[in-house]
Amino acid sequence: MNSKIIINDYITVSSEQNKISIYIQEERFQEFEYSFINKILKKSKSQLEKTNLQGNYVENKFDKDSNNAYFNNFVNILKFWIRNNYDTEILPYAISFPLLRKLVEVGDSSAKKVFIDEILKNLWDGDPLVVKYLFNENYDDYVVLDNYRRQIHTPKIKEIKLTIFICVINILIYILLIEIYHIGDFLFFDLQKILNNFEVWRIFTAIFIHLERFSLFINTLFLCCVGSYFEANNILSKPVYLIVYIISGVMGNIVYMLISFQLHASILSAGASGAIFGLVGAFIIILLIKRKHNWLIIYIAIFIFFYVYTIDPRINYISHLFGFITGMISYLFCLFIYQRRIASNRNNMSYF
Repeated sequence: MNSKIIINDYITVSSEQNKISIYIQEERFQEFEYSFINKILKKSKSQLEKTNLQGNYVENKFDKDSNNAYFNNFVNILKFWIRNNYDTEILPYAISFPLLRKLVEVGDSSAKKVFIDEILKNLWDGDPLVVKYLFNENYDDYVVLDNYRRQIHTPKIKEIKLTIFICVINILIYILLIEIYHIGDFLFFDLQKILNNFEVWRIFTAIFIHLERFSLFINTLFLCCVGSYFEANNILSKPVYLIVYIISGVMGNIVYMLISFQLHASILSAGASGAIFGLVGAFIIILLIKRKHNWLIIYIAIFIFFYVYTIDPRINYISHLFGFITGMISYLFCLFIYQRRIASNRNNMSYF
């Protein structure tokens, strides 16, 4: 049986004698024996069932023991792989990653969008065998932080779900606890109650509640603007976003508490501004990594304006400043941990 099927503008699959060949722009890229194709299909079927991605994929053709069935199913797997944005969990990693890399080299724009993300996804929390493969084949070179995505990625709605979630939580807490039930005072940052009654939870809860509608509006607006860009361009995991956000807000309140304690002042405060300033600081680190100095100047100018604008005895500007500093430090620490983890994995792979 000799057959040839064009998958898309880049990939063609051909059956030649007892082998199946993959051509990339008419250049033979990979070829497989039919016995190996059978293993690929079984592996792909198992992965599809595991991830619940099978959907409209051709049913029950894995059981047909013939070269023609193998060929047709392999073609369908490749089509399914492409439709699902080159998800490297669909095909065996030893096939999907080389094929994806080749598509990037020949200019497939869709492959370029996901190539780095697929490598990062597997390096960060992937199967040890896949991690070993990626290091052995030097795929980690593609994600060296200094060379990762020089462009600033404009956020899309589906990419900023965490930012939207935090905004919604802040709004709901304000509506329920301030506007409706009027019980938000047990969440505010109240220095005297923290020191005298040991209500230390206020240092944390104060970053999720606001005293008035205007501060809620301003913080939600800035969180949408800054948080969305940080989330869309953050090369680390989603939990790092929460780490930066929460630690920045909490640390800003702690420093504010220490300074206020020295001044013997009675302080009542609330709002997410310290946490938001932490995201600003973290995003500035991303801009430095990407060497986007024009963007950096803009964000520093916005920060200085906002900081100067809020220098008022009634505004918690100390929390803003130290939230900003904490955001930079905490994100740098997360980058350091990430690089150490990658280096440790690379060293561990040498023992295999």
